[in-house]
Amino acid sequence: MDWKIIPEPELTPSLEADIQRMLIASFPEYVEFFTHNSYWGSKPEYRLIAVDAGQPVAHVEFGYRQITVGDSLFRITGVGAVAIHPHYQGRKLGREMFTRLREYLLKHSDADFGFLGCREDVTGFYAAAGFTRVHQDVYNLDPDSNQWQTYHGPTMIMPIHKSIDQWASQGVIHLNGMPW
Repeated sequence: MDWKIIPEPELTPSLEADIQRMLIASFPEYVEFFTHNSYWGSKPEYRLIAVDAGQPVAHVEFGYRQITVGDSLFRITGVGAVAIHPHYQGRKLGREMFTRLREYLLKHSDADFGFLGCREDVTGFYAAAGFTRVHQDVYNLDPDSNQWQTYHGPTMIMPIHKSIDQWASQGVIHLNGMPW
């Protein structure tokens, strides 16, 4: 297994097509979307991928932003398009992927926290990978409608340069843009 961090400008069309195929295999209900895209929302700044036999088998995209939570400012790394190819699930690749991401962020960023929104059925996966659920609404620009909206679903953070007790647990999380 070969793990790579790829800056978005260095993503080749061929690797992006391979990532799209892996996303389609991981999320068959979104085949139409991932046929034309390799991310949803904010354009990623980086991709962390695991490659086996020349093909991506694990993927997460990420980018940096300053957000507000109530009256507090935080620097976050927004995370999206998290996928493990179905043939590789159950091998703890997700945990390894987020361990590698956190190690990279500790060395190469000033992010206070990792950040993501997810479905209820995958919160346990993210908790096992080092994220903590926060129970706050998220205000963001919806990538589909281009309208500001309030997201009420599961929101999770991972400590990077600040500890979990330094998170502002009161107030709306304002992403100042689209989610990842």
